[in-house]
Amino acid sequence: MQSFSDSILYSYAQIFFSNRRWFGAAVLAATFVTPQLGILALLGVIISNITATVLKFDTEKIRSGFYGFNGILFGAAAAFYFEITPFILLLVLIFIVITFFISAVLENYMAVAFNLPGLSLPFIIALYIFIIFLANYDFINPGYVTLSLVKTTSVLPFIVSEYLRALSLIVFQPDVISGLIIAGALLFFSRVLFLLSILAFALNLFFLNLILPDMPEAYLILFAFNSILTAFALGGSLIIPSGKSFVLVIIAVLMVVIMTGFFIKLFTGTNFPILVLPFNFIVLSTLYSLKFRKENTNLVLLYFKPGSPEENYYQHQRRKSRFEKFRFLFPELPFFGEWFIPQGFEGQHTHKDDWRYAWDFTVVDEKKSEHSGDGKELSDYYCYKLPVAAPLDGEVVKIVDGIPDNKIGDVYLEKNWGNTIILKHEYGLFSSLSHLLSGSFKVKEGEKINKGQIIAQCGSSGRSPVPHLHFQFQTTDKLGDRTFKFPFAHYIERSDDGFILRTFDYPVENTKVQNVEVHKQMKSAFNFRFGDRLKFNCKAGEKDFIEEWEVKVNMNNELYIESSRNATAGIYVTDKVLYFTNYQGKKDTALYHFSLISMSVPFSYHEKLQWSDVYSVDQFNLGVVRYLSELFLFYRSYISAEGKFIFSDSNNVEEISFCSTIEVRGSSLFSFYHRNYSGEVIIGSNGIIKKFNMKSGNKLLFSAIDAREEERSK
Repeated sequence: MQSFSDSILYSYAQIFFSNRRWFGAAVLAATFVTPQLGILALLGVIISNITATVLKFDTEKIRSGFYGFNGILFGAAAAFYFEITPFILLLVLIFIVITFFISAVLENYMAVAFNLPGLSLPFIIALYIFIIFLANYDFINPGYVTLSLVKTTSVLPFIVSEYLRALSLIVFQPDVISGLIIAGALLFFSRVLFLLSILAFALNLFFLNLILPDMPEAYLILFAFNSILTAFALGGSLIIPSGKSFVLVIIAVLMVVIMTGFFIKLFTGTNFPILVLPFNFIVLSTLYSLKFRKENTNLVLLYFKPGSPEENYYQHQRRKSRFEKFRFLFPELPFFGEWFIPQGFEGQHTHKDDWRYAWDFTVVDEKKSEHSGDGKELSDYYCYKLPVAAPLDGEVVKIVDGIPDNKIGDVYLEKNWGNTIILKHEYGLFSSLSHLLSGSFKVKEGEKINKGQIIAQCGSSGRSPVPHLHFQFQTTDKLGDRTFKFPFAHYIERSDDGFILRTFDYPVENTKVQNVEVHKQMKSAFNFRFGDRLKFNCKAGEKDFIEEWEVKVNMNNELYIESSRNATAGIYVTDKVLYFTNYQGKKDTALYHFSLISMSVPFSYHEKLQWSDVYSVDQFNLGVVRYLSELFLFYRSYISAEGKFIFSDSNNVEEISFCSTIEVRGSSLFSFYHRNYSGEVIIGSNGIIKKFNMKSGNKLLFSAIDAREEERSK
């Protein structure tokens, strides 16, 4: 029953690109300002969803309103244009089912053929078929109104009344009260959509007076609600909000005015109403044309499950900040232990022009010396004869061997790359490792190798005055080919006060780096796998409760954790790091607090290892500050949130503990806003998440302990 009521409310919300039940309830209420229209609209969604359920369509799509909103529009439109008699009612019920089938076919075809939404095209097609079919009868009477006759009295100024009527007529309500309800819901749901509705209405008036000054006043609302819906779609609901999407809205409203004028002339003398045809035409053609660009140019089509425009913006910014540098391959540093980079990108000696994206690696002591003694012998150098490893799985495609090592200070320019191995990886990526020790190769050409497998030893052959390893990525198997800029997936960089975890980054000159070595205890705790279950005894303020988690997988084979308290959190698990990708649910669950304080966690352990991550603003309860800041979202976001993490000392040597510090800060107009949160996670010796807590200042917000651990302690 809950799922069926959800399907009704979400269907109403879908009309305005919303995913909130309460918003759907507000629109439902708005449709009953004119009860007869409201009843037919409600019948439309009920019959559509029952049909989908009986025929075993996807339950999640039914619940989300995917199949129901076109039924709402058809039912309301039928009551809007025709007098509802028992005979007409019977036909309407039949055509609601027809509308559902048209919707199912068209939505699927548009998605598969063009990767586009069907929008409200199914409703328009069904209504046109209905109108043509009714021409078989000579006793059909007009309904409440026709679009050109919408006129209701209002004490509000003309412009305000017309704006509200434009909103209300999206659901075929000819009254400003419906518009007031919808406008209020819009403002509460999304500041972006509310501003877009006002902007689109104002632009519509401007362009209409500029291009079609003689257009009858009665058509104003027709132009207006098509402009508003188009602005909703292209300004933030189907395109990520940005300065360029704002400009696109201006252009799109101009196109809507032109196309609406075109359809008015095209349909003159027919019984076909124009409805939302211009909106569908402009939005679908714009979205489809944008798919042929070479670059996104900050005009990004929605590529994940939609929320409000603000949520779309925050999620895109978070993914961009966290995962933009992520690649389809996860290369590691080609050695074991900690090495030093005497020459990196754009190095002053040999890393220039076509060879600028390369690294030289060597080993140094605490004084940054590469050798012991006076350094006159090859064996004095710490890296000499150390093993060299494959950075990725692949195949050995070329080996150059037999070039002797140079004496210290000498170079061999004729074969300046020295002994080299070139490896072929997936997706056309190659890696080249040079200046290796002659006769040290552990593999042969054509041999398949695994990431981390020892392939040779470090030497000093070719243009190598002292022992070191030259490494570069490239796109061919040619010896000495131009370098290709490609990051290492995860590595640890030594800093003055500890270690820093780098993710999909480029090691820089004069730093010490090493691979992320997996720690059994950490990996056991955070390497979540399908089917894993966890249970915690929790305390939030004075409230105690038990929360259970289960790791599941969705239709896209993406892992997520589901809480027993109706919340989910997406997770992305690499071979070295866990990332929380999103959270959905109330902000009072154990899963919510854990996802914040464990936003990313390496499967490694180093004392004083530090890392950082960024958060979406909508993950925090910011109150009115967030809503006010979102009024400027097309320009920039004035609120940001960043987390810093560090392994800390634990009183129990068998336990591992890391702490998080989360800072939510405003800038410019909102520089007054500043909040700090802190958290701690303790991993037991048995590799389980033993405890975690979160504080705001000195106030404990939440704490949890593994239920099994608590039972054992008793």
